[in-house]
Amino acid sequence: MFGRVASVLFALAVSAGAAAAGDWGFDWVGRIDRDAKGLDADDAKTRQAAVDALRGYDPALTKPYLLRALRDDEDPVRLAAARALGAGAVADAVPILIDWLGEADSRVRGTAAEVLGQIGTEAATAALVRTLGDTDPVVRVKAVAALGAIGLRGDRSVVVPMISRLADDKTEVKRAAIEQLRAIGDRRAVVPLVGAFTDNSLEVRKAAVQAVGRLGDRAAVPALMRLLGDPVPDVRGLAIAALGELGAVEAVDELIQILSSSGDHVAKAAFALGQIAKLGDAEASPLAVEALVGALADAGQREGATEALRAAGPVAVPALVGHLDGRLPGDPTRAVKLLAELGDARATDALVAELERGRVAVADVVAALARTRDPRALIPVLRLIASDDAAIRLAAMTAIGPLLGTDPRAADAIVERLGDDDEELRVLAAEYLGQIGARSAVEPLVGLTGPGSALRLRRAAIDALGGIGDAAAVPALLAALESGPEPLQQAAADALSYVGDPGSAAALAMLADQLRGPGRHHAVRAWGAVLRDRRDGRARARLEELARTAPPAVAIAAVGALASMGDAAAAPTLLTLVAEGTPERQRAAAWALGELGVVAAVPALVTALGSRDDRVASAAAWALGELAATPAGRAQVVQAAGPTLRRLARRGAWATAIDATAALGRAQIADGVGDLATLIFHRSALVRANAAWALGALADAGVTLPADAVQGLIRVIGDDTSPLVRARAARALGAVAGRPVPATTALRTAADADRDPAVRAAATAALAGRAKAPARDEWRVFYVVDASTTDKPVREEPYVVIGADGLVWATYTDLRGMVATERFPAGEASVQPASAEPTL
Repeated sequence: MFGRVASVLFALAVSAGAAAAGDWGFDWVGRIDRDAKGLDADDAKTRQAAVDALRGYDPALTKPYLLRALRDDEDPVRLAAARALGAGAVADAVPILIDWLGEADSRVRGTAAEVLGQIGTEAATAALVRTLGDTDPVVRVKAVAALGAIGLRGDRSVVVPMISRLADDKTEVKRAAIEQLRAIGDRRAVVPLVGAFTDNSLEVRKAAVQAVGRLGDRAAVPALMRLLGDPVPDVRGLAIAALGELGAVEAVDELIQILSSSGDHVAKAAFALGQIAKLGDAEASPLAVEALVGALADAGQREGATEALRAAGPVAVPALVGHLDGRLPGDPTRAVKLLAELGDARATDALVAELERGRVAVADVVAALARTRDPRALIPVLRLIASDDAAIRLAAMTAIGPLLGTDPRAADAIVERLGDDDEELRVLAAEYLGQIGARSAVEPLVGLTGPGSALRLRRAAIDALGGIGDAAAVPALLAALESGPEPLQQAAADALSYVGDPGSAAALAMLADQLRGPGRHHAVRAWGAVLRDRRDGRARARLEELARTAPPAVAIAAVGALASMGDAAAAPTLLTLVAEGTPERQRAAAWALGELGVVAAVPALVTALGSRDDRVASAAAWALGELAATPAGRAQVVQAAGPTLRRLARRGAWATAIDATAALGRAQIADGVGDLATLIFHRSALVRANAAWALGALADAGVTLPADAVQGLIRVIGDDTSPLVRARAARALGAVAGRPVPATTALRTAADADRDPAVRAAATAALAGRAKAPARDEWRVFYVVDASTTDKPVREEPYVVIGADGLVWATYTDLRGMVATERFPAGEASVQPASAEPTL
């Protein structure tokens, strides 16, 4: 079927409360036509309400109605239409809005300026530059803000016109210009901003000082150093902060002097020193961090110095170690806690020595050693797990987890802790033995799985036996699966899945028939797991029967087991379930056909796309994407499902739209590029993310993206509110053959200045060249539980699963509270409820 790099099982605890998806299944066009009828009403309030309703849809579909409303006789209606068109960045509105800039009503001119900034065409930019001379300062402020928005999207032609507003006769306009210049970050503004240090308005002076710090041009350093003697305390404080932001190494002596004084701004001087130290200058950094470590000795300066050393980062380690070794003054407890945050192996020897000195609580020192992840720290910490002091034993046991790796040297000492009086410590011992795969621990762990142990410890032992993967544990695991309680049955099924011993198949088949309650579906799931990629006609026939006739949870587990086996001979049963089963069985069967790669299932899956149940339709869309990922299936999916997938990507229900968009990318439907170029502006961030991913996939496959698609990606990487979407746009731009200069500029801007580190990383990787996506060849099971309860399963709620390849899978937890897949990329996974979409 396909190779697997690893078998990975994840347990996930997330809170429930996903947004209901039922209202997302209406056909958008019909709703738009219905809501647009209000534009014909005589009453202006009704027309405005219609505009507000249309704002919630795809602007490509509402544009004709809103452009008509833009010429309404009543200002509230046409202004609302303008804002809606601006939110959708509809360029067709620009000529009318430019005309508005000449109207007598300043409120209309101001709204026009705001909306033109959102749209940002070349004509809009030119009109806004002219509006900088408007007679009303409120309009000038809005024009400045609009040009700033355009500048943030990469058009630096707005910088010089905005610089001219630094000479405006109104303070609020000058302030607005400074704020926008600071946000854009163009260094051409530095010299004019330094000139504003002497402005008559204190607020303008302060804003200018803040701005030059953010612009990152060290040409401002001499002027800022002169401000250290300014008579206004606020100006001095802002100058200190700006020097820190600029990494002004020449200011270190002055800042150390302020730090050692008892005057104003000691904490700001400390933080500035930390920022300067972070740059690693050979002379300035040691001076700065040594002064800061020394300041830890003063209770009044300790908090400020601590924050500054955090800002300095790893460069502070030598000075902190120097203090512990007695070469510098400071505070040992604070130094150890800072070293714990830094997690740097250069501190290992000093921290081990600190265990002997006894100045700092042992728990704090071993926590710092744990953060180093330095194998050299393992033995010193390991010695403490046999301490007579229960608190020290627990602290040491907690600390060795990050130090262990898979080091077998610790096994014997940890096995001894399985008999400790402290239950928490025994649980940790069991977890660690599973982590290192200690086969020597199988027997004592088996002894802990029985009813004589506390439930939590029994579960930890079962989990550990699964991690070790020794078939000798199978009898104990089968006993736990048979006798329960349910949490242990789940854990035992997981462990048996990990062990993967085919010899346990017969016993699991028997339990699948004999057990009742939740244990039965766990037994079926484990049975499928131990038969993974193994063909067994008798087992398949029994699982098919369970899929047809068993209670829903067991039937779903049976379908999952059939997918695990990888035997396409199960296809007829699965096709029958897709056509005739209950929604739970339909959904599971559709998913399984995709996992099994049954190309003959394409017609049935296309039919399932028409289901009114988002769970079923989305499973069919995802399955078609799975089939399209193979050469054999791609042509079938493109021919039979392409038009339907394109329609559902635009107008489908919540999960269906997201998964249909993913399928378009996986099928590499070249004539779907136009749809994808529109979908990157869809109201759903997850559809936008998959559309950007799909454009990148097409570019990777050698499809030449049209100019409007590339321009759309450039706009998305700069404008989209979702970091997930911006990151996918970055990847797509990185794949564009013969990347145009604006695309490279957008990537560089994102790599340098995006507010989200994931986007910066994606843009940096895109500039470096194409990266091969990880293969989707691992199996995963995600448990979704309500952490606010006693881990109650979250059943049939909408969730999103995002793998290391960036593809978004919208799905629903099943009746067991699970999401399972046989095809998942190696690496980390993100699982979020649908309600989290606005934050992604």
